[in-house]
Amino acid sequence: MRRVVLAFLIAVIGSLGLGVAAEAHALLRSSTPADGANLDQAPTQVRITFTEVPDARLSIIHVYNTGGQQLERGGTRPVPGDPNSLTVALPSLPKGVYTVTWRTVSAVDGHNAAGAFAFGVGTSPAGASPPTGTTTPSTPPPSPVAVAGRWLYYVGLAFLVGGTWIALFAFRAPSRRLLTLAGFGVGLGVLGLATQAELQREAASVSIGDYFSTSLGGNLLIQVVPLLLAAVALLFTSRLRGQRGRLVLGVAGALALLAIVGHGLTTHANASHVAWLMLPAQWVHLTAFTVWIGGLAALLIGLQGLPTGDAARAVRRFSFVAGFALAAIGITGVLRAIDEVGAVSRLFSTLFGGLVIVKVGLFIVLAALGAINHYRNVPRADWSLSGLRRVGRVEVSVGAIVIAVAALLTALAPPSYTPLAAGPAPQQIVADGQDLGTTVKVHLVVTPGYAGSNRFAVAVRDYDTGHPVDASRVALRFDFPGRPTVGESTLELKTTGSGSYASTGTNLSLAGRWAVTVIVERGVDSAEVPLIVTTAVSPERLSVMRQAGLPDIFTVSFSGNRSVQLYVDPGKAGFNAVHATYFIGNNELQMADGAVISGTPETGPTVDLQAARFQDDKIGHFIAQGPLTAGRWRFDVSASSTDGQTYLASFEELVK
Repeated sequence: MRRVVLAFLIAVIGSLGLGVAAEAHALLRSSTPADGANLDQAPTQVRITFTEVPDARLSIIHVYNTGGQQLERGGTRPVPGDPNSLTVALPSLPKGVYTVTWRTVSAVDGHNAAGAFAFGVGTSPAGASPPTGTTTPSTPPPSPVAVAGRWLYYVGLAFLVGGTWIALFAFRAPSRRLLTLAGFGVGLGVLGLATQAELQREAASVSIGDYFSTSLGGNLLIQVVPLLLAAVALLFTSRLRGQRGRLVLGVAGALALLAIVGHGLTTHANASHVAWLMLPAQWVHLTAFTVWIGGLAALLIGLQGLPTGDAARAVRRFSFVAGFALAAIGITGVLRAIDEVGAVSRLFSTLFGGLVIVKVGLFIVLAALGAINHYRNVPRADWSLSGLRRVGRVEVSVGAIVIAVAALLTALAPPSYTPLAAGPAPQQIVADGQDLGTTVKVHLVVTPGYAGSNRFAVAVRDYDTGHPVDASRVALRFDFPGRPTVGESTLELKTTGSGSYASTGTNLSLAGRWAVTVIVERGVDSAEVPLIVTTAVSPERLSVMRQAGLPDIFTVSFSGNRSVQLYVDPGKAGFNAVHATYFIGNNELQMADGAVISGTPETGPTVDLQAARFQDDKIGHFIAQGPLTAGRWRFDVSASSTDGQTYLASFEELVK
């Protein structure tokens, strides 16, 4: 027995030291107001929907103004009819930026999660700093101690299930060794649950007296009570003989299977949108594994001192059951992986997917070891058990590592349950100004604020009274000072209400700094209000690849499978080269002469860099050279292909 248990412990030492990323379970799925929203009217509440059911008694939502004052009224409340959502009431909010911080404790698995977002009332929250005196909360990484506790629990289940079923079905009568193994399993299971429970209680800041009135206490009870009852059954088994002893031992095994049912209710399976299928699959998966690996450990212990005939019979019975357990593990493992990972790409792009790959690889190793025993060592059991013992100990050791990987997986949020990272909120450029005669003031909002099509909304107010101004004509005139070749354009706005005007247009065709003039015509009191707006490249079109020791490479995508790659070399103050290479698919696009590449610092005028083709033939690689000062620069690139299409792109880079 000592050698088998030692194999478990040695095998797990390295696996428990694996680094784990900071992921969690009750994650933010959506919110009202949304992150980055600019609202015309102040909201009366904040409502957040999470990916799992949060425990409202242990979860909080706070709302702060820019001065760090906490504004919400009352506590965090559940939303009737929507168990995944929480809400807090708000007072009347004036114009400004507000930060929402939240922390949840999942009612499903007890894990903590935290985060923050911002919204604005009458102003954009873009670029806002956290409130004074507050810190942005973040989700804590899974604790190695918690992972170890989960490992102890799984090992305990394996010893308990394996010890009971081997004693009942593989041998003629329960041996003291197997009863001791099963009892040891109960002890490990209870210790593992207690470790996890205490860590979750501390993380949730709940007192011991209040613990069992929360979901955390409920999750503990549905797992630990069957284990404690199994311990009582084992105690009676050791004092009974014959059929009564076997019957009570069977009760202990049934209680172990009931504990696995309770465990499934506290795992990712219960948060699945097909929980009706995933909960049974999870139960079969864990039960089959404990039957296989726990049964093998019990078999190796129980074989000691048995007559050759009894030992051979026990080995064959185990081998028969293990074959079905292996098939059950494979089928249910595939179902659980499909549900939790969700896509093949996530196997290679997430830590959770990587651990699933590791687990599958270890399962293949286990299956191969099992096949060696089944086809080679089991037939030899009538005269030799040495081969089965050697391979079996290795199999048990690999099983211990599989349990450790499973413990790590339960500490991570499955990719399919995790909301995709939301795209950046609309930039929503906001500009305010007044005419030189201070007769009117205007408020311009450009949405989404990227180069291309935008919606322009203008509010015109009397400078002195602030009353809406009804004009006979309101228009916008656009000029791009950094590119003289770009001519002026005008966009007529339509009345949308008293003093409000709006329209949609593509006048901001380039990313960069634009001079926008608001023209307000109302007879002799007509006025022009000059404004400056700066547009960016849409994030859906811009990507960046960063690699240590190399320049950052920016890629701007166009329609027709065309793109341009851009980078600054060396990216340090002084003489630099700005490269622009146009592609169609994986091949360079044939470009006409006359590329224009300019750079605009955060402060100062736009600089036209000397652009030329990198080689003489009409390929798509251009290079522009010139001196750059330290600071953040915006580079604008314009070039035309030989088929007459013009491509405009821009990117920002920090020159060090």
